[in-house]
Amino acid sequence: MKKIIAPVLVMLVTVACHGQESHLDQFYQKFDAAGSETTKGSINLALLLNFSASDTSDPWTKRVTMCRFMTIDPAKTPKAEQEWAELRQSLKDDHFEEWMSIRKGKGNFRLLAKDRRDGQEDIVALATDEHGQGVFFHLRGRFTAADKARMEAALENS
Repeated sequence: MKKIIAPVLVMLVTVACHGQESHLDQFYQKFDAAGSETTKGSINLALLLNFSASDTSDPWTKRVTMCRFMTIDPAKTPKAEQEWAELRQSLKDDHFEEWMSIRKGKGNFRLLAKDRRDGQEDIVALATDEHGQGVFFHLRGRFTAADKARMEAALENS
């Protein structure tokens, strides 16, 4: 009996750790449940790519498995600053690393990334203006180094 208890406990702890959601997922669920005035949603990029003409033979967007977005507008959402603070804390708790940051006055743009256990990578973009209004994009997929270089070049050229 004692020989079985230790392996079973190790297996239960392993399953429990893998089953935990990220702080970012919990953030989304909180605002979905609260029914806040925030605009949020997800985009099926594969469907969009089928309708768009792409002259690139291997676009990185085909490797995106999930795309979520959210806008936060202080004029529509009284707790906008709290939402931004909770979002930033979720990203910090999930150990996202900053990839790129641009600041102009109070407005800023940040690009963050995090490797996942399942071999995919999360890429997050936050853009806010001087009034606290902004947009948040969350992409998940299996990106190559060349894909990341293309993303970075596209951001630098814009």
